[in-house]
Amino acid sequence: MKSKMAERGFTLIELVVGISIAAFVVGAASMTTVTMMRLTPQSNNWAIALRQVQNASHWISSDVQMSQGDITVGDGNPTFLTLTIPEWETGAVVPKTYVYEFEDMPDGLKKLMRNNETDGGETMIAEYISGDNDDTNAIYYGPDDTDNPNTLTFTITAVSGNVPPVSRDYEATQRVPPAPAP
Repeated sequence: MKSKMAERGFTLIELVVGISIAAFVVGAASMTTVTMMRLTPQSNNWAIALRQVQNASHWISSDVQMSQGDITVGDGNPTFLTLTIPEWETGAVVPKTYVYEFEDMPDGLKKLMRNNETDGGETMIAEYISGDNDDTNAIYYGPDDTDNPNTLTFTITAVSGNVPPVSRDYEATQRVPPAPAP
């Protein structure tokens, strides 16, 4: 007959320690999963708002750099910005007027639209822009300003979901300043 010592199993203490370690690992993994499931929508909303701010700044900065002539800053209700950009058309330069305007969206947010007043085209630039006009301000420093000649400074704020608003300040300078008044 074989002795019972050869048929050893786990002791009660070893089982309790093993189960405790397994419970700790499973608990940590489930907490991590729950946290990730909670943070992913917030992270996505923040990224959406940031992308909208970046889109608006890209278009506005690019148009300001190409503009020739005075830039008119509106009150944001609905006109935000008006500028003239020379474009080549059938071998000649044709000045075209672009107007940036806000259109209302649900939830008090706005879309920023770029309207070609000369040809009638319209392009949506950004969505989820804050409806508060104080959040989307712009100042144009004309050619007579000694500190920032021909420079537009503006702030764009966007909101998506339940995350804090994303707001960025930008500055764009005209490459070719407007011609001086006669």
